[in-house]
Amino acid sequence: MAMGSRIFPHLALVNGRKTVEVKGPTGDWDPYADSATFAVIVGQVNRQTGAIVLAKGRSTETYTPADQWWDADAEVFDPAAGEFVPGMAVAWGIAAVKMKDGRNETFEWSVTTRLIEDPPLP
Repeated sequence: MAMGSRIFPHLALVNGRKTVEVKGPTGDWDPYADSATFAVIVGQVNRQTGAIVLAKGRSTETYTPADQWWDADAEVFDPAAGEFVPGMAVAWGIAAVKMKDGRNETFEWSVTTRLIEDPPLP
């Protein structure tokens, strides 16, 4: 799996701004890759309070080369930090890729993204 930035540039805020619906393309698969799972952390600094809001999540299914997209719901894990607000944030992703020979490989990336309250396209 050739990994690059695998998170869409716009992500939807849901659940009272306590959850980020993270989605992205799986990318071009290495011919020796069999399947992958994904995890993500989303972070944002609240400009008014200076609090750092963090959310984490992981894919609930295993993806294969036939899949073009992956998704995960990242939920705020420190309620004292507050909620996300529409605007810029940083997302960190990691893919655990199972190879056809039974080995597991790790791919990671980070991307600046925009959190929006309307669902993004596509």
